[in-house]
Parts: sequence; C-alpha cells; structure tokens
Amino acid sequence: MIHTSHLLTLLLLFATSAIADKSPPSYEQSLLQTISDIQHFKHDQALADTREFIQQYPNSKVGQLLFGDMLMAKAGVISGIGSGIAEEPELNNLTFEIKQRLSHKLSRGFSGYLPESIIQIADNQPYVIIIDQSQSRLYVYRNEQGTPVLEADFFLTIGLKGYGKQKRGDQKTPIGVYHVTRYIDDNKLPDLYGRGAFPVNYPNVWDSRKNRSGGGIWLHGTPSYTYNRAPWASNGCMVVSNHDFLDIQQYIQPGLHTPVINTQTINWVTTEQWRNNQQLMLQRLSKWINDWESNDHQRYSENYSKTDLSVEGRNFKQWEGHKRWVNRDRDNIKIEHSNLNIYKYPGEEDLVLMHYDQVFSSNNLNARGAKEVYWKKQSNGWKIVYEGSRNFSKIEDSLVEN
Repeated sequence: MIHTSHLLTLLLLFATSAIADKSPPSYEQSLLQTISDIQHFKHDQALADTREFIQQYPNSKVGQLLFGDMLMAKAGVISGIGSGIAEEPELNNLTFEIKQRLSHKLSRGFSGYLPESIIQIADNQPYVIIIDQSQSRLYVYRNEQGTPVLEADFFLTIGLKGYGKQKRGDQKTPIGVYHVTRYIDDNKLPDLYGRGAFPVNYPNVWDSRKNRSGGGIWLHGTPSYTYNRAPWASNGCMVVSNHDFLDIQQYIQPGLHTPVINTQTINWVTTEQWRNNQQLMLQRLSKWINDWESNDHQRYSENYSKTDLSVEGRNFKQWEGHKRWVNRDRDNIKIEHSNLNIYKYPGEEDLVLMHYDQVFSSNNLNARGAKEVYWKKQSNGWKIVYEGSRNFSKIEDSLVEN
C-alpha cells in the first residue's frame, strides 16, 4: 500500500481546489490537478502528472518535490512531504507554498465580495492591483464603470521577514498605497530581477510621516534558476514568476501610475457595504469643497484635524494662520476635481487616501495640479490630516531592496 501520510493530511485540509477551465491549464492549475489526484489516491495518475509537470516546468521546486514524493510513495517509504529529498528550511518553504496556493481559492474575492481598500476608481484608471501579503497573492481589478471587478490573480513572494516595513534593511515588504513609477527592461537588470521590474514610490508621504526608511521596493520577476520563489523570500520586493510578470505587464501603465495596494490581509466587504463606504467619502469630499468655496474660514478650517494635521511642515495652528492670511483678499473661489481615486489605507485605523486632479480659480489666483489628501476618522468626524501635491516619481533607483 502507498503511504502519503502528512502530505495527504495537509492537502485534505483544503479539499480539491483545481479550477474547471476549458483553456490550456496554467502552471497553478496543473499543480492543483496533481494535488487533486493525490487527494483522491490516484497515485499512478499523480505520478504521471508530476512527471509531465516537471518536464513543462523544470525549474519548479514544488514540482520536483511532489515528483520525488510520489516516487518514494511507490516504494512505500514516504513519511511526509519531502521525505529524504529536502531539508529545513527549504522543505518548510515548499510546504508553505503548497498551503498558500491551495488556500487562496477560499478567498471571499471569488464569491462576489470586494476589497475594502478600493473605494473609488478614477475614470482614467483601467486597473488597480491589490496584494494580500498574508495569502501570498496579487489580485488585478479592472475598472468597470467605476466598479472594481476581479480580472486575474497571481502567486506572490514578499519579504523574508514578512510584512510591515519600517526601516532600511529589515527585509519586510511595506504596507500601504503605492504607485508604479516606471518600467525597467530585463536587459538593464541582473538575473535576480527576472524579466523586468516596476518600481513603486516607497516611501510615500505617509511612510515619511511615520519615519519609515529604505527604498528600492519593486514588483519584479524571478531569477532564471527557479520558476518562482518561496512565499517569504525577497529582501522586501514583491516578486512573481517570469511567466506571471509578463502577464501582469498588460495591466500596468506607468504613465498612469497604476496603483499597488499592499495589505497584510484583504478585508472583504459586500457590494452594499462598498457602495456605502464610497458614498460616505464622496459626501465628505463634497462638503469640504463646498466649505472651501464658501470662503468662510471657520467652516473651511473645521474640515482639518486640530491635533494631527501636517501640511508642508505646519501643524494646525500654523496652517490656520497661514490660510487666513493668504485668503484675506480672495473671493469667487471655485474648485473642480477629476480623475478621483479613493482608497481605505491598509495597516491604519480609519485612514482614507484621495488622489485627484484639481482646478482652483478665484479673483486673484488660478491653479491646477494633482493632489493627495489623507482623511482620518476622529472623535468629531472625518478630518484632513495631510494635504499636498501628488508626486509619484520619487523613487530610489538602487538595485538592492532595502
């Protein structure tokens, strides 16, 4: 009798996760089909599947692991995943990858729920990327008349020490809202970065406010010697297989600064909850603009936090005095906005980020530009804690993740 022991114990926790699809099976679909065969004790078929799998993906360490296990199972000597062919910590990495690939199909995102962090998508923003670091998963959402719709998802590697980057060299992947700033072709990169890279603007304004350091955080491909890296294996970057990187490329437009929302864990909400959250923040924005256009300084300033405001190095008292002075002879204020993105900021309690293009006009000043505004819910309601010009181009070009 063939014994698969701990291997089956792990796999059966998740039940069969293979996806029915008439198109040619992907790397993950082939892998999950092999696991399904093992779950159903189809050992000869599993052995054939794994042999075919590693012929197609010879650099897949998980495939090599399963193939070795099935060969040993035929001899009746297997006692668990990787018996006799892998040692710590590589064995832990591979079993962790299997667990992550299986469990993500239980995500509520496949049941019609929406990620809470995406509140509003601008008309000119075709896609948003959101990452669930705890599940080793990258999701692509397309903008369908303002509603986020799941387009694709991919296995992802994050930092060796996990999530929540705080300082240079901590080998963690940051939590927050970032934007792709440009594309770097693979012929300009060492093999470590695979088929190319998309740098993101870490540290952003909020990171700087929190005194977070480091840089060189990119979304990039995988070295040629392996199909993909373990779930936690980078120095802080977000890493996908080269095959997936080439697929993800079609969704990223550096000129439009494609958003990359890095969460520890995605909080899924119903469509009704999503619409309520959206309506709340749109009302908050509309009230602020109306108060601004009223040229009533008291009404206008009540939209800002008296305790947590930071604008160009000014606290509330300094900001309030400055605004009172610059607006002393100003009237006929008109504010227009477009290309509005709204995100519930991950890793923070009740923090919302708005990006948009603004046109300001008055009797003595006309200006336009890209803005970002951070709102925080406080005891007296939602208040602005940061307001400034939007700049996605500030990045560190180091080839070292830090």
